[in-house]
Amino acid sequence: MKTEDIINRTVITNRLDSITEEMGISLEHSAHSPIFAEACDFACCICDYKGDLVSQLSGIPILATAGSFSVKSVIKKYGDDIHEGDAFIINDPYDGGNHLPDIGIITPVFYDNELLFFCVSRAHHGDIGGSTAGSYNPKATEIFQEGIRIHPTRIVKNNEIINDILDLIILNTRNPSMLKSDLLAQMGSNNVARNRLEKMIDEYGNDVVKSVVEENLKQAELLTRKRIGEVPDGEYTAYSFIDDDGFQKEAIKINVTVKIDGESLTVDFTGTDKQVKGFVNTSVVTATAASGIASLWFLGSDIPRNGGAFNAIDVVLPKGSLVNPYEPAPMTLSTLTPGSEIIGTIFKALNKAIPDRLPAGYGNYIGPSYYGIDPRNRRFYVGFSFCSLGSGGAMKGLDGKAYMSPMSNYGGVKAPNIESNEVQYPHITLRHEMECDTAGAGEFRGGAGIDYAFQIYDEGSEIVMFGDGINNPPYALNGGKEGSFNKPLLYHDGKWIQTESKEHPRKISKGDIINIHSAGGGGYGNPFERDVNMVLNDYLDDIISKESALDIYGVKINDDETIDMDETMRIRGIM
Repeated sequence: MKTEDIINRTVITNRLDSITEEMGISLEHSAHSPIFAEACDFACCICDYKGDLVSQLSGIPILATAGSFSVKSVIKKYGDDIHEGDAFIINDPYDGGNHLPDIGIITPVFYDNELLFFCVSRAHHGDIGGSTAGSYNPKATEIFQEGIRIHPTRIVKNNEIINDILDLIILNTRNPSMLKSDLLAQMGSNNVARNRLEKMIDEYGNDVVKSVVEENLKQAELLTRKRIGEVPDGEYTAYSFIDDDGFQKEAIKINVTVKIDGESLTVDFTGTDKQVKGFVNTSVVTATAASGIASLWFLGSDIPRNGGAFNAIDVVLPKGSLVNPYEPAPMTLSTLTPGSEIIGTIFKALNKAIPDRLPAGYGNYIGPSYYGIDPRNRRFYVGFSFCSLGSGGAMKGLDGKAYMSPMSNYGGVKAPNIESNEVQYPHITLRHEMECDTAGAGEFRGGAGIDYAFQIYDEGSEIVMFGDGINNPPYALNGGKEGSFNKPLLYHDGKWIQTESKEHPRKISKGDIINIHSAGGGGYGNPFERDVNMVLNDYLDDIISKESALDIYGVKINDDETIDMDETMRIRGIM
């Protein structure tokens, strides 16, 4: 390549990334709902004219990676009937979506009458209809009970919103004004990106930009295959369990075999349990996206997360299984569970190929949606427990981080500001803090679990508990200890109740308390090999107790908060 070509490629590549980042900033600051503006439960990306992912910087991985599937569904349906000034809407997990609450807005970008790009914003909306407010229905047995299904549909033509389509969608939800506002924010975010792309093409020319995109995809695939070739050939198998589906009490197995053959990598889910009655089934889009995320995480952070890299990874999803169900199986929980378990199971498999690259298990999400009439303004509200995020797992050289979202979101979803949350919803936060002796022990420990409690003062609220991880804690690696369990509690009628992880809507009273003990992450390596000063610091920070320091880490801490080195060395077998 000529020097000029190298410079152009570098500048244009970084500019594409900057555009996707600006999309996310625009969406965060223009949306009204807390789920966008506070938790940032969205993703933005740019795809090329074929639907291949070009850039994804803003948002959570499981949504951004899935953007390509949505674009390809639009292309498949509309073909040559895609025009400048159009935009499309989609959420159907059986046709390019991951689950119904995540609505995608797709805006094509033309230059000199040639289709070059698609701008994609995908975001989780607070309510998209169905039989339960908030659209998480743990007792749904078919997708029709989970909300409105939107196949790829044109919603903007000649830069004008098709109000008949928009009204049909929003009037099937419980908070139509909020949904409309947030959809407009997504359209606006895409328009920002479209304008930036058009300006970039003006500066560099159509042919140069197309050449850079093609080269980036090609080089990403070459780099990915090179990294695959550095992994020892073989078949690496692991499995994980989901607690239940809200109906059956038996655990549900996810089985993964990662096959490395030269520069080919295949993630094969043969042996995974059949699809289930409840809403923990997952779409092909979510399962495939999660497989790509996990594989690239292992192969290297320097590999661009674009369509070229994902093209190097094959995924086998047996029809009728949990990861590829027949219609109309429900699947609203899938971006959390089993999306996170899929990533974790692949990590456990690939850790057998090359240890020391991957983290131990993250805490699964568990928490309620809650809804009712806000007594301060008499308006209907739907809230989500984003503050009940658990913590991350450790890896070689690093302790796990606290307050992390599940693996499928990898820190992209944020714990909202407590004060803002109390303004938005009729509740008071009682505590939100790390919890002692919940971090999975190891040479490097997991992040500590979170104790989050809030009290509702609405007279007639209902809650829907959803999530997983009550029976299966975050896994450990290479001699570490598992993380803690999720534990959801409700104070009602003068007594504490441990709820199930997946429940029907439950009526609660004014003054009831919801207390979520979210899981601490898994540990990595032998706890007796943890630096004694790090153990002491964990004790001083109230992450571990003095008893755990002694019993689990083999470190004797004196009453004056110093280390008894002689006793510690004796316990650890050094003397």
